[in-house]
Amino acid sequence: VVIFDRVFVPWQNVFLAGEWEHSGFLTYSYATHHRQTCIAARAGFGDLLIGAGALMTEANGADLDHAHGLREAMVDLIKIVEGFYACGVAASVYCTDDPAGVAMPDPVFGNVGKLLMATQIYDMHRLAHHVSGGLIVTLPGPEEDHNPATAGRLSELLTARSDIPYEKRIEVARFVEDLTASYQAGWYSVISLHGGGSPEAMKMEIWRNYPLGNKVDLVERLLERGVLSDDKVGDEVRKITRNRQPGRCCVEGCQVPSAPVVVALPQASERPVLPLRTGTSN
Repeated sequence: VVIFDRVFVPWQNVFLAGEWEHSGFLTYSYATHHRQTCIAARAGFGDLLIGAGALMTEANGADLDHAHGLREAMVDLIKIVEGFYACGVAASVYCTDDPAGVAMPDPVFGNVGKLLMATQIYDMHRLAHHVSGGLIVTLPGPEEDHNPATAGRLSELLTARSDIPYEKRIEVARFVEDLTASYQAGWYSVISLHGGGSPEAMKMEIWRNYPLGNKVDLVERLLERGVLSDDKVGDEVRKITRNRQPGRCCVEGCQVPSAPVVVALPQASERPVLPLRTGTSN
C-alpha cells in the first residue's frame, strides 16, 4: 500500500492530471500487460516444479516409465504449466498495436491464460507434493546434516538408491519444500491467485473482449443461410452479435453453386504389354 501524503511528484512522472476519461484505458493497458507477464513468471515456476518433481521421484527410487500413478501426476503438472504458457505465447503472437504504437497482448488469450494459472496454482503444488512424497516436510533440520551423532545413521536409512547420494536426495526435498511448503510458497500462491486481478476480473475481461458474435454468426449462417445476418431485432442490434471481429469468417455466407459443367476427360492411352523376363536372375 502506497499513500501519497503531501509528496512532491516531478512533472515528468505525472501520467494523468485530472484526465479521468483516460483512466479506463490506462487500467486496461496495465492489467492486460501484467496478466501476460504473470503467465510467464508462473510458467518458470512450473518448470522448477516439473524438474524438481522428476528429480525427487528418481531420488526416491521410482521409475516414471513404470510408475503409472506418478507418471500420470507428472503429465497433469506438465499439462497445467504448458497449457497456460501456450495462452501467453498466443497473446503475444496475436498482439495488436494500441493508438500509441505499443504492442498490446491479445486480451482474450492473456486473460484465459492468467485465469487458468490462477485457478490451478494449488493443483500445481498438490501434484508436486504427490510425486515428491512426504519426505519434503519430515526431513530432520539442516543442522542434523553435520551432526556426527546422527548424520551417518540418517544417510544409511534415507538413501533410496545406491547411485544417488543421500545428500542429493535431501537437497532436492528441501528445494521442493521451499517451493511449495514454506512461507514464501504460500505468498507465491496468493499472488498467483490475486496478482494482476482476481479471477473474477479475468472473467469480466474475457467476456468483454471475446468475439461471441462471430460464433453466433457462424452457426446462424450454417442454420439459416444468412437469413438473420442483419443482426437486428426491430431497430436494435442484438447483444450477442454486436461484437463482431472482422476478418475471421466470410461475410457473404453460403453461395448457391453455379450450374454444373461437364468437362470431357482425355482419352486414356493403352499401356504397352511388356514381355515376360526369361533367364536366371543373379
